[in-house]
Amino acid sequence: MIDISYQKKFLKVNQIWYPNDVTVSALLRQKRKADILFVHGVSGGEIKGSFRGWQEYHTCMNDITQTEEDMLASVNKAVRYQFRRSEKDNIEIRFYTKDDIRKSPELIATFADIYARMYQSKGSDTKLNITAVKKYLEADAILFSAVWHEGEMIVFHSYICDAMDARLLHSASCFREESADQSMIGRANKRLHWEDMLYFKKKGLLRYDWGGISDFENPNGIDAFKLKFGGEKITYYNILAGNTLLGKLAVTAMNGMKRISRPAKEHGAGNTKASGGKE
Repeated sequence: MIDISYQKKFLKVNQIWYPNDVTVSALLRQKRKADILFVHGVSGGEIKGSFRGWQEYHTCMNDITQTEEDMLASVNKAVRYQFRRSEKDNIEIRFYTKDDIRKSPELIATFADIYARMYQSKGSDTKLNITAVKKYLEADAILFSAVWHEGEMIVFHSYICDAMDARLLHSASCFREESADQSMIGRANKRLHWEDMLYFKKKGLLRYDWGGISDFENPNGIDAFKLKFGGEKITYYNILAGNTLLGKLAVTAMNGMKRISRPAKEHGAGNTKASGGKE
């Protein structure tokens, strides 16, 4: 189980991932020092009639306890070719643990810069949540991987992870920039996902969670990319629960806003994008 808390505006949020056998009701009874509990990866049985602030969540997961040969065989043939092609691109793949980032704290600024530039190229001012990243680092529950080319970081991924699961939190690159070699960066990104899987496999983890799929039946471009790696389609639930009076009021307001926006989703907007790491 991954358990962190951080301040978001005037609310203290407690994020809990993969609670396993611990129920949300039990977590609330612990009187945690947070206004809101945001619990991810809850089984369907617990939400029935118990909580109003729940969200159905789809993702795909790769079983990384398989042999490397079986893992590779489940990946789309064209993607496997991209792995081999990227080996000729003169790239370097690096992994960064809590200790690595403690020794080189400037790495966080590099990650934040790539993340912001990626969203700027999409016309958005979305920023990396550095406060949350630092809390995950304090809990030793986050790992970064990156591709370097000619002395420049061109792709990075981040994962929240415990002893069993690694869940994609961020995936960022600047392939949309005019000076970028888009084909090479695309290959590097695919290769990095594969090397990430092998890294976690060697560490003894069991599952690689792709961080969300918007729609299994009508996958968008990002969904289709993730599905090409052959993971199992999974549905579980996230629960947003107020833990203080202020938190309960905030959750009620957020649920009201969702109800207002629901008709638009029912007419073609689809599910909320389930990856991107803006927790």
